Amino acid sequence: MLEQIQQAETAIKSGDTRTGFQILRDVLATNPNSERAWWVMSGLVPREQRAHCLNQVLRINPNNQMARETLENLRPEKPETEPAETEKPSAPQGKGTLGGYQTWLFAQRSRIFLTLLGEEELIRGETEPKNLARIRAAINKGELPDTLFKKKTVIPLESITRVRQIVSSLQVHYQVKGSEKSVRLELENEGTTNVVLSALENKLGSSFSLQAKPMKTTIALIISLVLTISAAALTAFLYGKVNEIFGPIGAVLIGGVLILISLGISAWLLLKPPAVTELRPVEDQ
Repeated sequence: MLEQIQQAETAIKSGDTRTGFQILRDVLATNPNSERAWWVMSGLVPREQRAHCLNQVLRINPNNQMARETLENLRPEKPETEPAETEKPSAPQGKGTLGGYQTWLFAQRSRIFLTLLGEEELIRGETEPKNLARIRAAINKGELPDTLFKKKTVIPLESITRVRQIVSSLQVHYQVKGSEKSVRLELENEGTTNVVLSALENKLGSSFSLQAKPMKTTIALIISLVLTISAAALTAFLYGKVNEIFGPIGAVLIGGVLILISLGISAWLLLKPPAVTELRPVEDQ
C-alpha cells in the first residue's frame, strides 16, 4: 500500500494528477483507514470536497495538527446564505450541507440530479433548474414536497444491502418488503462518487466495508462478445461504401482493423479486468 501511495505522489509531482487520483482511489477502496492516502487525496479533490478528506485524516489520527490547521483555515468561498427568490441559481456542482443533509447536486443540460444523505435516509431526486431555490428552502425547513421533483426516491439507510461504484455513478441496492430494488445516483465525476461512497460507508457503520475486486469473467466475456459482434456488423454495414472508395482489399483491411481493435479490448478485459468497488455488509464478504 505504501508503495502505491508513493507512486501516486510521484505521478502528482510530475503533473499527472489523474493517475495519482486513480491510484489513491484504489488504495482507499481497499484500505479506507490510510491516513496518508486521505491526506494526499485532500490536495487533489475540489475545495468543497477537501473538508471530507481532512476529517477522515483526523478520524484516523486526531493528533494530526497539520490536517487540523488546514481544516480550520478552510472557509467557503461564499457565505452560506439562501439566494433571493428573484436571483437565478447558477448551475449547481459539488457538495454542501442543507437542513441536516449532506447534499450533492449535479446539473446535466436541463436536468438537475440531487443526492441527499441524512442520518436515517438517502434521497435521490431529479428536478429542473427553476425549482432549485424552492428545493433548497424546503430542505432547510425539513420539507421535501414531491411536487418539486420530477422523480424522487427515498431509501432508508437500514434497507441498503450494497452499493456499487460505476464510473461516475453509484448503484444502490436496497430491500423493499422482501424484494430487492436498485436506484442509480448520477454524480459529477469519479472524485465526487468516491466521496459519496465514503460518506455512505461512515453512515452505514462498521457492519459495512469497501471492497475492490476484478470484474467477473462472465461480464468480461459478454462485453467482449458484444464488441466483436458490433465490429463485425459495422464492417458488414460499411463494406459497400468502403469497397467503392478503397476497393475490396481496402475494405477487408479496414474491417480487419476494426475487428482486431475489438479483440484487443476483449483480451485486455479478460487478462486485466478493471476493479469493481462495492460497499457490502461485512458478513457477506
